[in-house]
Amino acid sequence: MMKMFKILLPFTLFTGLLFSQSIEGNWQLGAVIVEYTYVVRDSASAEDATAVYDVTGSWPSSAAPAYTHSLKSYDIGDTIAVALVPLVTPALLDSFGVVMNVNLNDDGTFTINEGSIYPTTETLNCSTFATFPAVEEAGTWIGTPGYDHVDDPNHPYAHSRGWGISLSEVFAQFSAPDLVGGTYGVDYGVGTDMENWGMVTVDYTDDSHQTPAGLEIYWEAHDGAASGLGVDSTASELNGVTGIPVAPADTVTISNMDDYLYYYENDLWESLGWTGEDNLSVPMLGGSGQPIDPTNPDSYEVDPATGDTTGAGQVAANWGYIFDPMGSDDTLFNGDEPLAPTGYFFTYNFLEAAGIFPAVMNAQMGVIGLEGALAAAADSVAILYVDAATSAYIGTQVSSSLFAEYNACFPVGGAACAAIFQKGPTASLLGVRQACDDTCGVDDSGWDYDPTDGTGRLIFEIDNNCIPDNTTQRVRTFWANTALEVDEEAPLAQKFEVYGNYPNPFNPSTQIKFATEKSSDVTITIYSILGQEMIVLQNGILNAGTYNISWFGTDRYGNKVPSGVYFYEVRSDNRIQKGKMLLLK
Repeated sequence: MMKMFKILLPFTLFTGLLFSQSIEGNWQLGAVIVEYTYVVRDSASAEDATAVYDVTGSWPSSAAPAYTHSLKSYDIGDTIAVALVPLVTPALLDSFGVVMNVNLNDDGTFTINEGSIYPTTETLNCSTFATFPAVEEAGTWIGTPGYDHVDDPNHPYAHSRGWGISLSEVFAQFSAPDLVGGTYGVDYGVGTDMENWGMVTVDYTDDSHQTPAGLEIYWEAHDGAASGLGVDSTASELNGVTGIPVAPADTVTISNMDDYLYYYENDLWESLGWTGEDNLSVPMLGGSGQPIDPTNPDSYEVDPATGDTTGAGQVAANWGYIFDPMGSDDTLFNGDEPLAPTGYFFTYNFLEAAGIFPAVMNAQMGVIGLEGALAAAADSVAILYVDAATSAYIGTQVSSSLFAEYNACFPVGGAACAAIFQKGPTASLLGVRQACDDTCGVDDSGWDYDPTDGTGRLIFEIDNNCIPDNTTQRVRTFWANTALEVDEEAPLAQKFEVYGNYPNPFNPSTQIKFATEKSSDVTITIYSILGQEMIVLQNGILNAGTYNISWFGTDRYGNKVPSGVYFYEVRSDNRIQKGKMLLLK
């Protein structure tokens, strides 16, 4: 299903006709940052019939699971994920094919021009992913009075106002708040009557506010009946879902544990099947990555879009091992971990024991009582590795221990008592290892699962479960006023040609004149003297003709660039011409 960006406007606001600050121009998208926040909601819609609240992994695959393991459980209100689409440079925009060229008019209308491509999200078979469809439409915008940025030395002529879109099939529709008299969190924003809101900051060339050079549009929109996002169109029930086909994992924890054991617990290192090996084929699910050492850049990674610091080696994995060297007490390798007998990996031997023990215990409990059932269950696991006398002895020892622990817990009752029996498979396998001095083949952690002998580490595939979600989108877009004009008086273009820019030197703006004799894909890029890409003024199809395009001396974020020499490059399909200009302030 498509996450459609549509909401109903809750009340009427003023149009652009009431404002002296002009916004009119042809605008080219220079950068966009789209953030999606997915929060678990209650299952309310008929479309939520398959809803779950767990992230699970299955072996040998999600399509044919023989065993499914819960990796993480969510409660209503938990944040599932914050997904960022940070297309913060022209190169990133190009890599996703995102192109937006829009005409904004002071009469409260706008058009998204042919050739534009804009990101959205789609959920298909419970997998949510970014998509980039071609878009073209006419719409309307609304606004409220705003304020000047008189104290901002970098943007002395900037002006911000409440801004919204009242008609669009492409952009989210959202309201324009009162930025002057209103307060975020009270009059608009999350938890208020105007949760879906937006604003625009326009950077002008001078204090007359008549010639806009750059702008930033920001908006927030939330799922719900008031917004029309993520709701059933007939019943207005929330129906958004998020599929999670990957889980947090890392590529370093297991090797770090190998090193730790070698240097600090060498006897244990010698006894485990996987230590000293270099045959790991998938990451560890749930791993936290490299411990961060601020003095060692190799120990961490910094997200270039958010600035967040994470331990090196973290990945999002669709397949992985379950490896647990600590258990519930957060103490490494002290022997009480559920997976301790199989080298702290979830292996086939552990899966087999985990299946046999409860099956035998439940089958025998009504026949020979709890203590006898526990002994029979442990015996049934141990007999796979040792002789009958030894397995019976192991059964007695495991039963005695668990039965005593259960009796101590019974007066208190509750789920904790039942959880005691979950220790049975681990206790049984540990009993075998103690009885045969680690030579009985319990530890099959040294290799991936081998169907020939039926042992080895299990590789789990993350299941694509449908979790009901309430989605919030927060969008920041940065635009440059290109002021692209057709020179109607120019003779018919006979070839691709760039005529230079005028004025040159210039301040605050200049026009680049060029011609193309055929319909072509035209890109116009401004570079600094050091070759840094400053802004893309044009990126799309133009018909044959002669054009003037303005540059107002701003970068792709609307920031004014310093005085100096700049170069412009005009591409028409695979043809390139360049020029040089001087900005003086």
